[in-house]
Amino acid sequence: MLLAQDYWNTIGVKKEFEDPIYLDKLSPFLTKHSRILEYGCGYGRLLNYFQSEGYKNLVGYDYASGMIERGRNTYPDLELHAIKESGKVPCPDQSADLIVLSTILCCIIEKEEQNRVVKEMYRLLQDGGVLYLSDFSICDHPRYQGKYSEEGIYTTSEGLAVRHHTTEWITDLLSAFEIQWIEQFDFKTMNQNPARTIHCIARKA
Repeated sequence: MLLAQDYWNTIGVKKEFEDPIYLDKLSPFLTKHSRILEYGCGYGRLLNYFQSEGYKNLVGYDYASGMIERGRNTYPDLELHAIKESGKVPCPDQSADLIVLSTILCCIIEKEEQNRVVKEMYRLLQDGGVLYLSDFSICDHPRYQGKYSEEGIYTTSEGLAVRHHTTEWITDLLSAFEIQWIEQFDFKTMNQNPARTIHCIARKA
């Protein structure tokens, strides 16, 4: 089984991502000058989308240095940074109006570490700022029958252990926030397998 960081620096760094962000739901919470931080930014695809929509104050962090290198080559005008440790961002308290956490928790199989990451996002958000979280939910498609553990963990064909979530767990994880919107959608994984995703906007009280 591959460690997540090793995966994203080798096999994963070559992947193309398609996970969306529903900007129509999010834009009422933002201005074009909002400070937007993406944790687990990969190669910067979503930040580039924000930039194309006129948002100007963007920064991304990822602990896979290979992803950051790819992003700097692909989108040289984006500000992308590699971090040394999962869940620790070198920014002061309340330094973001929006934090994007897109399909990141699925690669963190320990619930304690998921909690640490969410607490760090809470620290980074200004009062009244919002977290946009999207991630995979437990899927009843036959492909997953017999693969999930009781905790929603399974190992992909490439040897990466991932966790899919219940809506209840996501709302528990965000208990310090005020949830503004939450919805599930049919989707597919980066390997084009059927999946379900949860999308959520949560405000720092």
